Amino acid sequence: MVLIVLCVGLSLASDSFLTPGNITSLPNNNAVNVIWAVGLLVVLIAGGIDISFAVAASVVQYLCVYAFAAIGGGNWAIGFLVAASLGIGLGLISAFLIHQFRIISIVVTISTFNAFFGLPMFFSSGRFLYNLPGWWSRRTILWEHRSANGTWAEIILPVAIMAACMVATWVLIRHIPTERQL
Repeated sequence: MVLIVLCVGLSLASDSFLTPGNITSLPNNNAVNVIWAVGLLVVLIAGGIDISFAVAASVVQYLCVYAFAAIGGGNWAIGFLVAASLGIGLGLISAFLIHQFRIISIVVTISTFNAFFGLPMFFSSGRFLYNLPGWWSRRTILWEHRSANGTWAEIILPVAIMAACMVATWVLIRHIPTERQL
């Protein structure tokens, strides 16, 4: 209710608040955070905690740079598949350690956090990577609109991925018996 009152108040106080550009910037700017949040929701519902996901994402990005250089560049679809595979692989490492050795999840994720962060630092000597494929730095626009006053509103690819992750999490939580038991 507070958020609704705040939004109504801001839209009445400013003619630039409730505009297509401002409305679309909200999901565009928060898509990655929402993707992480729905992933962590499943972990929290299952009774665990994961603090290594952000470092794992960085490691995946680092490894993807080298993978795309090896295959000659790629595109966002190949990038999604490679990144998802690497991310799942890192997650399975943590899951294996938690399950096989019956270690509390926070202990494993603290350990994998340090290991995942340390390996790229060791192999790269802490240098930044600048040779990114061109498609990586270009935004993939799914929808765009130009207002009468010349401002643009757009929805970019991460928003679609965010929506897919939200739907997948909802299906997992509401319709998969194992998750409901957890």
